[in-house]
Amino acid sequence: MNITGDCTFDKKTTTTKGIYQMSAVPLETIKDLLTEAVNFQRLEQGRGRQQAVAEGRKPDYAPLLLGYRTHALPMFPEDLSLINAEHFLDGGLVIPEIADYPHYPMIEQVQSPAKMLYEVLWGILSWARAPSDAQLSIRVTLISSVLTCFGVEYEINDQGCAWFPKPISLDRAINSDVADLAGSGQVPLVLEHLRFFKENIVPGVKIGCPIAMGPFNIIDAMLGADLWLLLHDEPDKIHVLMAKITDVIIRLVKLYKEVLGESLGTAEIGPLYLARGGVKIGSDSMVMMSPEMYKEFVQPCTERLCREFSGGYHHSCGYYPKHFEFLCRAEHLTCINFGQPELWDIGEAAHQLSAHGKFYYGGWDRKTNEPIEEYLRRGVGICGPDRNRAILYAYGEREHWPEPAKTMELWHRLQDEMYPS
Repeated sequence: MNITGDCTFDKKTTTTKGIYQMSAVPLETIKDLLTEAVNFQRLEQGRGRQQAVAEGRKPDYAPLLLGYRTHALPMFPEDLSLINAEHFLDGGLVIPEIADYPHYPMIEQVQSPAKMLYEVLWGILSWARAPSDAQLSIRVTLISSVLTCFGVEYEINDQGCAWFPKPISLDRAINSDVADLAGSGQVPLVLEHLRFFKENIVPGVKIGCPIAMGPFNIIDAMLGADLWLLLHDEPDKIHVLMAKITDVIIRLVKLYKEVLGESLGTAEIGPLYLARGGVKIGSDSMVMMSPEMYKEFVQPCTERLCREFSGGYHHSCGYYPKHFEFLCRAEHLTCINFGQPELWDIGEAAHQLSAHGKFYYGGWDRKTNEPIEEYLRRGVGICGPDRNRAILYAYGEREHWPEPAKTMELWHRLQDEMYPS
């Protein structure tokens, strides 16, 4: 199915006014399971610890986030072992009920906010059941709305993977009319999903802004392979388009936050509460360019976004040590997430970020058969003596974990031993 800038959907299946058939989606089932699992005292405690890290204060304990890599999107229905974006949480609890209920491919979730909400709520049930510092936030998984505002078509498969078979020209992108964003491209559909989510959310669960792609990821998808020649042949025009894309992101983030009632200067990002910064910037495409080109074309847009929202969150997969140096020195950036933490020395990266007033958010790789105490001890070292260099989630080996409560007890005991208050 093509989802284009001018596509329409049957209002009987997309309206938030209750016209479509709710009975086909057992939404109340997952809402009941989550309502039973939500522990408000735990959420408040974890939120306070995360906020202390974001603000450079010393929490009582460095936060640790636990979960199990289950999601309801039926990519691998034989084991339902799916990954929820870059939040690869381990050390949590298996969700046996997930196999007992129907699940819906992404193509149906795009057309039905009830089905999408149902699926994303399954994705956080393990987080809710583990007594860790993880927060509970979800997002509408329609992350390419910025592209559709420029008239870019994309296709999406049942697993939710999107690709862009028809890049547009640089001149067409620059001259695109983006004056009416609320009525442009896929934005009305995103707004409809957001409003439905807000009307049907479980107490204790937050809804995050659906924009996850940064300006360079967007321009890469927009222009396709031609981008890499245009960076050399038409650098001035690339700067113009990057600025235009950044402006559209700012306007859309503000629009979506207004609907959600979320502060411009904070963000809900999966299990993370970003208390200092209101925007997420996904920038995986940057690893294909030189550090110098990154500094010229991408860093100014990253800074502008973070300045507009009092800070921000940066995610990229890959290994990019020179780019990382520029990110560390970015004045307004708040935290960095590595999509492949096993490629990095997380302790050294967290130390560098801390020295620049930032923190690391993400996993640190657990080696095969590594004893849990040694693994957690390394994690405590990453967080440092003030317990605020990182917000960590367990990552790296899905088996051989103790009960989450025992993991948290050990995590706290090791901090008391290594860095007494």
